[in-house]
Amino acid sequence: MKKFLVFLPLLLFSLNIDFSPCYKKYSFIKNFIPVSSSRSVTFKKPLKYIYYDEFSGMYVVSSRNKTYIHFYNTPKIGWFMAALNYESAYGGTYARDMEFLNPALLSVNVPPNTVISDIFCRAYGLGNGGVIRGDYVKHFVKYGYWGDIGIDADKNMNVLYIDPFYVDKIVPGDKITEINGKKAGVELFNKTVILGLLNDKVCLKTANGKKECLKIRKKVYEFTPLEHFGIKVDKHLNVVKLSKEIENKIFLKPPAKIIAVNGKKIKSFAELKKILSFDKNVTITLEKNGIRISLPLRK
Repeated sequence: MKKFLVFLPLLLFSLNIDFSPCYKKYSFIKNFIPVSSSRSVTFKKPLKYIYYDEFSGMYVVSSRNKTYIHFYNTPKIGWFMAALNYESAYGGTYARDMEFLNPALLSVNVPPNTVISDIFCRAYGLGNGGVIRGDYVKHFVKYGYWGDIGIDADKNMNVLYIDPFYVDKIVPGDKITEINGKKAGVELFNKTVILGLLNDKVCLKTANGKKECLKIRKKVYEFTPLEHFGIKVDKHLNVVKLSKEIENKIFLKPPAKIIAVNGKKIKSFAELKKILSFDKNVTITLEKNGIRISLPLRK
């Protein structure tokens, strides 16, 4: 027996908003969501897949689809929306748009493998707790990557972190005011960089007059500049990968934990990225089983 869950704020009932036609339209959606004639998306790990996105948990699989989802343009804040599939309909309002790769949000949490629809049954994205907008879904399904220029910024376009091996002039604390000659903002950054193509040029201007043009590369989940040395770190500062050269040099294999950089203790991934934004040559202190090892890194 199908389980049809409806979670709608009282406001929607008072306005007599009815998503039942949309539920019927998308009731064929189960574990796989067809997004093109040859590819589908799922948020549950399949046996085989073409691409996997660590940021959203989205898997792209090969499939032949006679019927697939057609996405419309970006919804507006406050629109009535619902997350729909064969067993559920969660209704609410569009509460927050995507900020960089942070999912958009409805006023309710939405289940995985749902289609996000307005009251006219137009699809605007896919649900997995939050909302992955349709233009993002289509980009990742086609290319299998997000764009990156070695710069992380906040929603006010203040630079938080950089990759000093990739960015020469701009540093944390600068404010980006223009992107390719247009007024900078999250939406333009998303469109130009995150949804950009490899090796496309992006030219930035900052409030203090700095100008720098950078080529788009692939964005890497939980990236730090330590990866230029063959060191991969997770968000808890655990070293999950070391190059063979370093393993042989210090006689240590992962896992280990970074506890200091240049002699300064660090406690968070954000602290690590900030320190690494200013200096290519650093010394990290690793700890494993109570033993501490200092590792100078030079380029």
